[in-house]
Amino acid sequence: MNPRHDRQLLKRLLDVADELGQLRRDQRDLVLDPPERARLERSARSRITDVGKLLKQLEGSGPLRLLLERYRLGKEHVLLMLELLKRRLSQDDTALKGRELLGILFSSSFGLLEGVRLLAPDSRLVAAGVIVPELQAAGGDPELLDLRFRLSDRAFRILLRALRARRERDHEGGTVRDLARRPYRSHLEHLTDLRRLARLFQKRAARLFHGDWTDELDDAELPDSLTLLQRQIPRTIQLIEARLAATPNSARFPLVQLRDQFRLEIEHQVVLVALIFQELTQGTPYLDAADLLKLVSRSEEDLVRRRKLFAKRSPLVRHGLVDIDEVVLDKELSGEVYVPNAVVDRVLGPARATEGARIDEASKDEFKRFLSGIDDSDDFFRRL
Repeated sequence: MNPRHDRQLLKRLLDVADELGQLRRDQRDLVLDPPERARLERSARSRITDVGKLLKQLEGSGPLRLLLERYRLGKEHVLLMLELLKRRLSQDDTALKGRELLGILFSSSFGLLEGVRLLAPDSRLVAAGVIVPELQAAGGDPELLDLRFRLSDRAFRILLRALRARRERDHEGGTVRDLARRPYRSHLEHLTDLRRLARLFQKRAARLFHGDWTDELDDAELPDSLTLLQRQIPRTIQLIEARLAATPNSARFPLVQLRDQFRLEIEHQVVLVALIFQELTQGTPYLDAADLLKLVSRSEEDLVRRRKLFAKRSPLVRHGLVDIDEVVLDKELSGEVYVPNAVVDRVLGPARATEGARIDEASKDEFKRFLSGIDDSDDFFRRL
């Protein structure tokens, strides 16, 4: 089988990884004399070398090659990725401790200590979001051996795409490109895209500032890596802008009108959407001002620059797009922020009866006189 293309290469790599896994299990589980143990170790090192040879034979421009080349993944990185892929395919618990994961590469205590570098936060696999630790740890920290790691959802999707025929992948890529040229059919589609953007902001804030959002953020379409989130956010903004530009009547969309009328930045729009959906999905309209500041900040330095997000002269507060309750000592960031009903209705459409739709007193009196002349239900329906 020619291993040049993604599908064939992935099969060969998994076959070698399976053989290596069996060798490591034999080393751990069997009672071996020194010569046999040495033989198994030579076989295991040979399988690792085979992975390096297979990677050199990869050709084409499929998703697997792009993943390997973009993040400069070598044989050790690939074997760790494949071990977590195998775990995901075979177990409900998809995570492995660092020492279990590194055990596929190293059989000695010294080897494990050296291999910790492969799991550090700045390592290629973790920084790229290919594998995801359950907690954060310092670079080179031996406690990384006790942390649990799993294959990211994004990496899993890339590996699945590698199994598809090239014509299917090309069609998928064309679909993504076409989406940027597709006009919005309604303002609700525009709102949905902004909602996805707000979820990306929320997950970035949770990664950056270790916060918890009441909204569910384990959507398989959301990247796991902070690096990927930082890249995906501007791409999503560009997609929204491209679709708006392709929409002839986009100036009539409520959020576009608010943007143009009050000169709102994209961060202001994200705050509004996050608050509106907080009310829709959680039943409470409030979010802490400090959490919303983190929501739109790219870093701690950015957090300082944006600290006036809810000051009295800020666009959101000055124009009444948000209100703030429970402010302590006149410090805006101590308060709880919500979107007034009038603004929610402007974005989503009125959920309550308007003044023109209410029954006035004269109409009530006329309806009472109508009812007083009714003999029975048959008479009521005849008069209607």
